[in-house]
Amino acid sequence: MIVSGFNGFGQFGGRRKLEKFEDTRAESVRADDASADTLFSCSWNCTAFAYGNNLCLRGFFAGKPNNFRKLTTKETIKSLAINDRFCLVLLSNGKLYKLKLSTDSELEELTFTPDNHVVPQKRGIFGECKSVSSSPLEIEFVACGNNITVAISNKNVVFNGTTQAYEFPRHMHTKELQCGFEHAVLLNTNGDIYTWGNGLRGQLGQAILGRDETPSIVEALAGLKIITIAAGGWHSAAISAFGDLYTWGFNSNGQLGLRVFKNSSSTIKEPAVYPLPQIIDLPICNCSKLNSNVSSCAPIKVVAGGRHTIVVKTCGSLYGCGWNAHNQLGLTCARDFVDNFQYVGSISNDRTELINKVYCGSWCTIIKK
Repeated sequence: MIVSGFNGFGQFGGRRKLEKFEDTRAESVRADDASADTLFSCSWNCTAFAYGNNLCLRGFFAGKPNNFRKLTTKETIKSLAINDRFCLVLLSNGKLYKLKLSTDSELEELTFTPDNHVVPQKRGIFGECKSVSSSPLEIEFVACGNNITVAISNKNVVFNGTTQAYEFPRHMHTKELQCGFEHAVLLNTNGDIYTWGNGLRGQLGQAILGRDETPSIVEALAGLKIITIAAGGWHSAAISAFGDLYTWGFNSNGQLGLRVFKNSSSTIKEPAVYPLPQIIDLPICNCSKLNSNVSSCAPIKVVAGGRHTIVVKTCGSLYGCGWNAHNQLGLTCARDFVDNFQYVGSISNDRTELINKVYCGSWCTIIKK
């Protein structure tokens, strides 16, 4: 994989600063038996990656940097989510496990407590009771931040931690789930976005700043077909089927792609919080200038770190903005932030690969080879 960003705890091998996108040679992320299906999840202090039924951790845990640990699970690992205290591991059988970041902790299966509501009894035409088969609860999506943990079950139940917080209608299906430090963003297959958690920095996309314990639709984007979402530390982003990029939330370091100051020489700041989605103009790629078919370079994927955002275009071009103090954008610049989207590199233009090839940790960006 190729990495740019913070490496102070050896989470990508060694402890040197990764000043640009470069191929890391750390054993933990270059395991010989890892495949193209390797999963990654990064917090600011630790990296987790999994392939098959193998789980590996590297970075700062158990009070020491440069720590490395490898575990084997009974089933194939379907999904990962990590924060600075623990890692969540979702297996292919729908069971979710929690692993504390230490050298001797064990995988702990999480038990969820759905509401015990009465299911209407089904009866035949002559009044006889029909048996109702009840499928076991399985977790299908999981995400976490420093102060939020969310799981979605196969029965459309939303769990905050292990406690049921909400239940979507049966006809609604989740497509994508992301968490920031304190908020959650969910995209369903209809293209609607729901958010909940702490929205005091505008990261929920709602007109009124506040906290919301249950999912609420982002009304400003209702009616648009959204194809992908991202949740940064205190900001969020989405791309519509029309190829438009929307960002909202905290813009302390230009992570929304909006100016921090009114102009380069000004000391007058623009608003730091944008509670409603803002449409962002992305630079036109060189290939679009040559081809004139601008739509061929529409954004197809957006990922977000603690205070930076990366957009992937269909041509394989990457554009980034936000905090760059640890070179998490892969840019060398005089300032420690970039408040407009700038070209940072290119990857394969295979549409299938593009969607699953770029990841953001809190203070880093990863490109799978």
